[in-house]
Amino acid sequence: MRSIKDDLAKVTRALPNGAAAVTSASIDTGKSTRGDHVAGMELLLSAPALTVGQQPNDKTLIYDILGSEADDLSAPTVTVTAVITQLGAAGAGAAAGQYRYALPSNGPRYWGFKATGDATGNATTATGTIQLVF
Repeated sequence: MRSIKDDLAKVTRALPNGAAAVTSASIDTGKSTRGDHVAGMELLLSAPALTVGQQPNDKTLIYDILGSEADDLSAPTVTVTAVITQLGAAGAGAAAGQYRYALPSNGPRYWGFKATGDATGNATTATGTIQLVF
């Protein structure tokens, strides 16, 4: 398991309010048009613990990892869906979660995440994070 985190290759994004989706800014892996890619990189996606006000009972917040050739993550060519699902339960909100994803050698240049909520709850004061790990 890789453990060196690169704080210069880290992005955070405020989570959505209610039934909405938000997409993070991208991380540039530096892959060139020649297809070279730095080997041995992983993404670490981190979802924060949420209060019951941010994540009400029986409501979900789902995180996807996106890879795209566009730096705004539009038209992603790689989508790793539902890698973290936070479910509000027992009046306690939702536990924090993490997911590691090994970047494919033939993957796109830019990577980020999307968080999608359903219905009530306002998690805009909390942030999700994705960063490169070597």
